[in-house]
Amino acid sequence: MASEGFAKPWAEFEEEFGERPLLPYDSVEECLEGFGKIGAKMASQYTFPAPDPAVNTEDKTIDGGLKIRVYTPEGYSGGKPVGVYYHGGGWAMSDIDGDDAFCRSISKGGNVVLVSVEYGLAPQNKHPGLINDCFAGLQWTLKNAKALGGIEGKIFTAGVSAGGQLAIALALKALDEGLGDSLVGVVAQVPATIHPDGIPEELKSRYTSYEEHASHTIDTDRAMRAFWRAFGTPPTDTYGSPLLHPKIKNLNKVYLTVAGHDTLRDDGLLFKEKLEENKVSYKFNFYEGYPHYHWTWPSSKLDKPREEYNANLAKGVQWVVS
Repeated sequence: MASEGFAKPWAEFEEEFGERPLLPYDSVEECLEGFGKIGAKMASQYTFPAPDPAVNTEDKTIDGGLKIRVYTPEGYSGGKPVGVYYHGGGWAMSDIDGDDAFCRSISKGGNVVLVSVEYGLAPQNKHPGLINDCFAGLQWTLKNAKALGGIEGKIFTAGVSAGGQLAIALALKALDEGLGDSLVGVVAQVPATIHPDGIPEELKSRYTSYEEHASHTIDTDRAMRAFWRAFGTPPTDTYGSPLLHPKIKNLNKVYLTVAGHDTLRDDGLLFKEKLEENKVSYKFNFYEGYPHYHWTWPSSKLDKPREEYNANLAKGVQWVVS
């Protein structure tokens, strides 16, 4: 396979796997089927690591029937803000099990309690239903922060991909709802930050990654548009497109990761610019030549990039809660 500007470990992984993991589809149903096939091939070639036993979990059902999973690192002595985590999957796929390993990484690496929220998926859970589920999980976590071993009234939000978008959006909703004093920060990993049809005219020339990396990353341009259609937020809705939200300036700390060969590259880079313009305290890691979710595939070719990503993530979470 041609390198196409990919980092060497990723190019070696593609060669080993025999294909590039892609979702070149126009519907969520096709994406679900395609992701299942990629997963089956992965499982036939690789061994997925067992859940990290250094993090304890407890599943609960809270008011309204919402499922959550609480992650507590072994030996945790308390005294940190509690995280509220939203899983990825284009707002329309996956669940708390799908992001279990990511949550363990944040909890262990950051030495924090984390609450993962199983929100109702789009398109069945029509906007703003999905956002409302996420906010209910945030409110529960805030109310129970001290009982969970955290600091009373102190939380942060976190997520990957669509979950990264939700982490930003729910932090901004918390500001809108008068909870700004409770929110210590945001951990947004490779997030979507704006609907592709909602990009302001003055930013369009710097919003090119959907086109440049249309077929370089599992979240292809076609898949991303399918996910946005399912999510159902109007293009300029500030909870769907948090890049447009007027209260970004009031965020406390933001840890942000961006992948260079991702359709969402410019979502992240434009959000970083917005943080700089508004003098928001942030830390940022950029992964040149890597696609979306590059650290998640269980190939030895990606061991070093994975170790680097998770070490940076741990530092980022520790900084947010410090």
